[in-house]
Amino acid sequence: MSGVYPYTFKKLIETISQLPGLGEKSATRISFFLLSKPELCEILGELIKELPYKVKLCKFCRNLSEEEICSICKDEKRNSELLCIVENPVSLSYIEETGVFNGYYFVLHYLLSPKDGIGPKELGLDHMLYLIKLRNIREIIIALSPTLSGEATTSYILEVLKDYPVKVTKIACGIPMGMEIQFVDPLTLKKALFGREILKEK
Repeated sequence: MSGVYPYTFKKLIETISQLPGLGEKSATRISFFLLSKPELCEILGELIKELPYKVKLCKFCRNLSEEEICSICKDEKRNSELLCIVENPVSLSYIEETGVFNGYYFVLHYLLSPKDGIGPKELGLDHMLYLIKLRNIREIIIALSPTLSGEATTSYILEVLKDYPVKVTKIACGIPMGMEIQFVDPLTLKKALFGREILKEK
Protein backbone atom coordinates (compact mmCIF):
# COMPACT_ATOMS: atom_id res chain seq x y z
CA MET A 1 0.00 0.00 0.00
CA SER A 2 1.25 3.47 -0.87
CA GLY A 3 3.20 5.16 1.90
CA VAL A 4 1.80 8.56 0.87
CA TYR A 5 -1.61 7.89 2.42
CA PRO A 6 -2.33 9.17 5.95
CA TYR A 7 -2.51 6.57 8.71
CA THR A 8 -6.32 6.79 9.15
CA PHE A 9 -6.91 6.45 5.42
CA LYS A 10 -4.58 3.44 5.19
CA LYS A 11 -6.33 1.76 8.13
CA LEU A 12 -9.69 2.34 6.43
CA ILE A 13 -8.43 0.66 3.24
CA GLU A 14 -7.02 -2.26 5.24
CA THR A 15 -10.30 -2.69 7.13
CA ILE A 16 -12.57 -2.48 4.07
CA SER A 17 -10.35 -4.95 2.17
CA GLN A 18 -11.22 -7.57 4.82
CA LEU A 19 -14.83 -7.61 3.60
CA PRO A 20 -15.80 -10.57 1.37
CA GLY A 21 -15.14 -9.98 -2.33
CA LEU A 22 -13.14 -6.80 -1.82
CA GLY A 23 -9.42 -6.50 -2.46
CA GLU A 24 -7.09 -3.58 -1.86
CA LYS A 25 -7.97 -1.81 -5.13
CA SER A 26 -11.72 -1.94 -4.49
CA ALA A 27 -11.19 -0.90 -0.87
CA THR A 28 -9.11 2.07 -2.02
CA ARG A 29 -11.84 3.23 -4.43
CA ILE A 30 -14.47 2.93 -1.70
CA SER A 31 -12.27 4.83 0.76
CA PHE A 32 -11.79 7.73 -1.69
CA PHE A 33 -15.55 7.81 -2.29
CA LEU A 34 -16.27 7.90 1.46
CA LEU A 35 -13.71 10.68 1.91
CA SER A 36 -15.84 12.85 -0.39
CA LYS A 37 -19.08 12.01 1.46
CA PRO A 38 -18.78 13.08 5.13
CA GLU A 39 -22.53 12.76 5.79
CA LEU A 40 -22.54 9.20 4.44
CA CYS A 41 -19.56 8.41 6.70
CA GLU A 42 -21.53 9.56 9.73
CA ILE A 43 -24.59 7.49 8.79
CA LEU A 44 -22.48 4.38 8.07
CA GLY A 45 -20.55 4.84 11.30
CA GLU A 46 -23.73 4.94 13.39
CA LEU A 47 -25.29 1.96 11.60
CA ILE A 48 -22.15 -0.15 11.95
CA LYS A 49 -21.94 0.66 15.68
CA GLU A 50 -25.60 -0.29 16.22
CA LEU A 51 -25.59 -3.40 14.01
CA PRO A 52 -24.37 -6.05 16.51
CA TYR A 53 -26.66 -4.71 19.24
CA LYS A 54 -29.90 -4.10 17.31
CA VAL A 55 -29.94 -6.95 14.78
CA LYS A 56 -30.38 -10.42 16.28
CA LEU A 57 -31.70 -13.82 15.27
CA CYS A 58 -35.41 -14.60 15.45
CA LYS A 59 -35.98 -17.10 18.26
CA PHE A 60 -38.02 -19.34 15.94
CA CYS A 61 -36.56 -19.30 12.42
CA ARG A 62 -33.14 -17.66 13.08
CA ASN A 63 -33.72 -15.03 10.39
CA LEU A 64 -32.41 -11.53 11.06
CA SER A 65 -34.70 -9.41 13.19
CA GLU A 66 -34.67 -6.37 15.46
CA GLU A 67 -37.29 -8.04 17.66
CA GLU A 68 -37.38 -11.39 19.42
CA ILE A 69 -39.70 -12.77 16.74
CA CYS A 70 -39.37 -11.72 13.08
CA SER A 71 -42.25 -10.44 10.94
CA ILE A 72 -42.50 -13.71 8.97
CA CYS A 73 -42.89 -15.83 12.09
CA LYS A 74 -45.48 -13.37 13.41
CA ASP A 75 -47.57 -13.71 10.25
CA GLU A 76 -50.43 -16.04 11.19
CA LYS A 77 -51.75 -16.09 7.60
CA ARG A 78 -48.85 -18.23 6.44
CA ASN A 79 -49.17 -22.00 5.94
CA SER A 80 -48.05 -23.48 9.27
CA GLU A 81 -47.60 -26.96 7.75
CA LEU A 82 -44.73 -25.89 5.47
CA LEU A 83 -41.16 -25.27 6.61
CA CYS A 84 -38.48 -24.19 4.14
CA ILE A 85 -34.86 -24.75 5.14
CA VAL A 86 -32.41 -22.19 3.72
CA GLU A 87 -28.73 -21.56 4.17
CA ASN A 88 -28.84 -17.88 5.07
CA PRO A 89 -31.06 -14.77 5.24
CA VAL A 90 -30.02 -13.82 1.70
CA SER A 91 -31.50 -17.04 0.31
CA LEU A 92 -34.64 -16.48 2.39
CA SER A 93 -35.13 -13.00 0.96
CA TYR A 94 -34.76 -14.24 -2.63
CA ILE A 95 -37.35 -16.97 -2.07
CA GLU A 96 -39.71 -14.45 -0.46
CA GLU A 97 -39.37 -12.19 -3.51
CA THR A 98 -40.72 -14.95 -5.78
CA GLY A 99 -44.06 -14.69 -3.95
CA VAL A 100 -44.78 -18.41 -4.37
CA PHE A 101 -43.92 -19.69 -0.89
CA ASN A 102 -46.25 -18.89 2.01
CA GLY A 103 -44.95 -21.16 4.74
CA TYR A 104 -42.34 -20.58 7.42
CA TYR A 105 -38.54 -20.83 7.34
CA PHE A 106 -35.58 -22.20 9.23
CA VAL A 107 -32.19 -20.57 8.58
CA LEU A 108 -29.11 -22.78 9.00
CA HIS A 109 -26.49 -20.00 8.61
CA TYR A 110 -23.95 -22.69 7.66
CA LEU A 111 -23.52 -25.69 5.39
CA LEU A 112 -21.53 -28.74 6.45
CA SER A 113 -17.85 -28.14 5.75
CA PRO A 114 -15.41 -30.17 7.90
CA LYS A 115 -12.38 -28.36 6.46
CA ASP A 116 -13.82 -25.08 7.79
CA GLY A 117 -14.70 -26.61 11.13
CA ILE A 118 -18.45 -26.60 10.44
CA GLY A 119 -20.08 -29.81 11.62
CA PRO A 120 -23.63 -30.89 12.51
CA LYS A 121 -23.62 -28.95 15.78
CA GLU A 122 -23.26 -25.63 13.97
CA LEU A 123 -26.44 -26.24 11.92
CA GLY A 124 -28.74 -25.98 14.95
CA LEU A 125 -30.97 -28.83 13.85
CA ASP A 126 -32.22 -29.41 17.41
CA HIS A 127 -33.97 -26.07 17.03
CA MET A 128 -35.39 -27.18 13.67
CA LEU A 129 -36.85 -30.31 15.29
CA TYR A 130 -38.42 -28.12 17.98
CA LEU A 131 -40.06 -26.02 15.26
CA ILE A 132 -41.44 -29.12 13.52
CA LYS A 133 -43.27 -30.10 16.72
CA LEU A 134 -44.27 -26.55 17.62
CA ARG A 135 -45.87 -25.75 14.26
CA ASN A 136 -47.04 -29.29 13.48
CA ILE A 137 -45.07 -29.23 10.23
CA ARG A 138 -46.21 -31.68 7.52
CA GLU A 139 -43.70 -30.88 4.76
CA ILE A 140 -40.11 -29.67 4.85
CA ILE A 141 -38.70 -28.07 1.72
CA ILE A 142 -34.92 -28.09 1.54
CA ALA A 143 -33.84 -25.05 -0.47
CA LEU A 144 -30.07 -25.21 -0.33
CA SER A 145 -27.67 -24.29 -3.12
CA PRO A 146 -26.74 -27.36 -5.23
CA THR A 147 -23.08 -27.32 -4.21
CA LEU A 148 -21.13 -30.19 -2.63
CA SER A 149 -21.66 -28.67 0.82
CA GLY A 150 -25.34 -28.11 0.06
CA GLU A 151 -25.83 -31.72 -1.03
CA ALA A 152 -23.95 -33.05 2.00
CA THR A 153 -26.10 -30.90 4.29
CA THR A 154 -29.28 -32.09 2.56
CA SER A 155 -28.25 -35.72 3.09
CA TYR A 156 -27.54 -35.08 6.76
CA ILE A 157 -30.88 -33.32 7.33
CA LEU A 158 -32.64 -36.23 5.65
CA GLU A 159 -30.91 -38.64 8.04
CA VAL A 160 -31.95 -36.53 11.06
CA LEU A 161 -35.57 -36.55 9.86
CA LYS A 162 -35.81 -40.25 9.01
CA ASP A 163 -37.96 -41.07 12.07
CA TYR A 164 -40.17 -37.97 11.87
CA PRO A 165 -43.59 -38.17 10.20
CA VAL A 166 -42.90 -35.37 7.73
CA LYS A 167 -42.65 -35.25 3.97
CA VAL A 168 -39.28 -33.92 2.79
CA THR A 169 -38.80 -32.31 -0.61
CA LYS A 170 -36.03 -30.26 -2.16
CA ILE A 171 -36.25 -27.59 -4.81
CA ALA A 172 -35.94 -28.91 -8.35
CA CYS A 173 -32.63 -28.91 -10.17
CA GLY A 174 -33.53 -26.20 -12.65
CA ILE A 175 -30.80 -24.50 -10.65
CA PRO A 176 -27.37 -25.32 -12.11
CA MET A 177 -25.10 -27.47 -9.97
CA GLY A 178 -22.69 -25.32 -7.99
CA MET A 179 -24.72 -22.10 -8.23
CA GLU A 180 -25.81 -20.26 -5.08
CA ILE A 181 -29.52 -19.49 -4.78
CA GLN A 182 -29.08 -15.71 -4.61
CA PHE A 183 -27.60 -15.74 -8.13
CA VAL A 184 -30.53 -17.62 -9.68
CA ASP A 185 -33.04 -15.59 -11.70
CA PRO A 186 -36.56 -15.34 -10.17
CA LEU A 187 -38.30 -17.39 -12.89
CA THR A 188 -35.90 -20.34 -12.46
CA LEU A 189 -36.29 -20.14 -8.68
CA LYS A 190 -40.10 -20.16 -8.98
CA LYS A 191 -39.96 -23.25 -11.20
CA ALA A 192 -37.57 -24.93 -8.74
CA LEU A 193 -39.99 -24.32 -5.87
CA PHE A 194 -43.02 -25.58 -7.79
CA GLY A 195 -41.20 -28.62 -9.19
CA ARG A 196 -39.57 -29.72 -5.97
CA GLU A 197 -38.35 -33.29 -5.71
CA ILE A 198 -39.68 -35.66 -3.02
CA LEU A 199 -36.87 -36.98 -0.82
CA LYS A 200 -39.01 -38.61 1.87
CA GLU A 201 -42.69 -39.34 2.29
CA LYS A 202 -44.32 -39.04 5.72
